[in-house]
Amino acid sequence: MNLIEIRRALHQHPELGFEEHWTSQFLAKILRDLGLDVTEHIGRTGLVAVIKGQHPELPAIGYRADMDALPIKELTDVPFASNNGNMHACGHDSHMTVALGVAECLANRQSRPNRDIVFVFQPNEEGAPGELPSGAELMVREGVIENYRIDEMIALHSDPTLDTGIMGICRGTIWAASGRVRVTVSGKAGHAAYPYKGRDALWAASEMICSMYASLARMRPASPEVVSICKLQAGTAFNVVADNAQFEGIVRAPSRQDLDDIADVLESVCAGIAQSCGVTVKFERFYGANAVKNDDRLVDIAQQTWINAGVGRIIPMNMASEDFSHFADRIPCFYAMMGIKPADRDIPPSHSDHFWLDEAALEPAVRNMVMLIEALE
Repeated sequence: MNLIEIRRALHQHPELGFEEHWTSQFLAKILRDLGLDVTEHIGRTGLVAVIKGQHPELPAIGYRADMDALPIKELTDVPFASNNGNMHACGHDSHMTVALGVAECLANRQSRPNRDIVFVFQPNEEGAPGELPSGAELMVREGVIENYRIDEMIALHSDPTLDTGIMGICRGTIWAASGRVRVTVSGKAGHAAYPYKGRDALWAASEMICSMYASLARMRPASPEVVSICKLQAGTAFNVVADNAQFEGIVRAPSRQDLDDIADVLESVCAGIAQSCGVTVKFERFYGANAVKNDDRLVDIAQQTWINAGVGRIIPMNMASEDFSHFADRIPCFYAMMGIKPADRDIPPSHSDHFWLDEAALEPAVRNMVMLIEALE
């Protein structure tokens, strides 16, 4: 199996959450050619592929890879760049490729694994909180854990800050809990030359955003949390005081309680500014994935396996979020980070329209994940 060719094919055909039809068919064919038992249309566009173990009475090991891309127009100059307005800007093409490489290694091994190895290819990891259910949520609802008797699961994510060949290991919480806020401000339109005759929703929204950022630093103790307002819409014309504005963004924190506490502060700030500006405000909060916590026993095994092999590195918690929590909330799980940075160059961050990765990272990641599965058998 040529991992680079597979990754490039996946990269050239990025599909959004629950639209991964081409991707699912592409993966299913490769997995069936390897001799795996494949079931499609789990979690809509997801699929599950199984390598049967020698001891069917034992519970299975799960291996999850996410499939979806982002609605980002790719601006790299690689010959296999996507041209459909979507982009694998978070490395999911590499996650799927490594999973296929692991499946090939285990399927072609002289002896079958002791236990079933269940490869879970999951759609819609990037879904926004408060909208559609995430892919992991849907697959769990449909019984993927119970139906395949999975009692522990592993996964990985590309990391632009780690060198190629290195596997990042985090003890405890590795991904933050995910929240989203949406604030709608209603004012009164008026001529821009006489702003005092209207009630400026855009001004109020701007004051709210600045004060929200400032309030967290002054009203909460320092901790690993972040609020980013990323979208603001307001007004109808350049010379009319805006009678409406809406902004929204993300909240990340170590726990659901922290998300609640942060949102309480933000809502209070918005209410106070609305009163002072003479507008009304509607504050909405949505919740996405819980924090992902790595199981201590699995972390111990990964450390012993990878650090002894010279490929493991201890890393801190990430402030991004991951719907892998729907698995980790139910069974012991371990989430690793895969180094994709070459020695001579830096890589743009994930979700950048210039994101790329060192394809030389694929083969060592396959070896390292196979090594981990063998340690878990």
